[in-house]
Amino acid sequence: MDTPQEGSARETGRALSVSPPLITRTIMILTGVVFLAQLLPGLDLVHRLSFVPALVLEQPWRVLTVALVHAQPSPFHLLANMIGLFFFGTFVERALGHWRFLILYMLGTIGGSVMVLVLAKPFSLDWVTNNIGASGAVFAIIGVLLVPTRRLDRNITGVVLFVVLNFGYGLLVAGVSWQAHLGGLIAGFVLGCGALLVPKKQSTLVFGLAALGLLLAMLAVGAWRINDAWKIAAV
Repeated sequence: MDTPQEGSARETGRALSVSPPLITRTIMILTGVVFLAQLLPGLDLVHRLSFVPALVLEQPWRVLTVALVHAQPSPFHLLANMIGLFFFGTFVERALGHWRFLILYMLGTIGGSVMVLVLAKPFSLDWVTNNIGASGAVFAIIGVLLVPTRRLDRNITGVVLFVVLNFGYGLLVAGVSWQAHLGGLIAGFVLGCGALLVPKKQSTLVFGLAALGLLLAMLAVGAWRINDAWKIAAV
C-alpha cells in the first residue's frame, strides 16, 4: 500500500511542519498502555470503555473511549489501527498541526460512534453490542487525505485502495464495524475540507467553524436517533 512520503511533500514546496508528530505518538502510547491494562481481568476495560448504543445517554463518554480499547488476546486489531495511525496520522498531523489533528482524531472517533448509533436498529442485538477500536479515528485521518487539494502531496490511488479494501473487508467479515469506518471517514473529509480548501490565513477559523458545525450536527443526529428509540419503546 502506498503511503504519504514526507520527502516528496517537501519537493513540491508545500508547507509541511517539521515538528515531530507529538499527538500521534501520544495517542499510540496511550492506546498501547490501555491494551496492556486490558490484560488485567479485574479492570474489565472493554465493558467499561466500549461504545454501546443503548448506553449513550447514561455513559456518553464511551463515544470517545471506544478508541482506546481493542480486541484481545491477539494484538492484530490494535496493530492494524496503530499502523494506519502511524503512517497516515504522522503525515496528516504535520500538515494540519498538533491541535487541529487532535480535534480531528476526537471528532472522527465521535463520528464513528454516532454512525454506529444511527444505523443500529433500536433494541436489536446491534443496540447492545460492544463496539471497540480506533477505526473511526483512523478513517477520519483517511478522510483528510481524500480532500481534492494539491496542498497534500500524497498518492491518492493508494489512499482510495486502502478505503475500498477496508470497506470491503468490513462488509464481508462479521464483527467489523464498517459503520464506524463510514462515520469517521465523513467527519475527516468535512474537517479536511475546512482546513485545506480555503486560503491559509482563513483555515484556522474555517476549520474551527467546521468542527463546531460537525459536532452540533452529530449531537442533533444522535438526539434524533435516541428519541426515535424512545418512541419505539413506548409502542
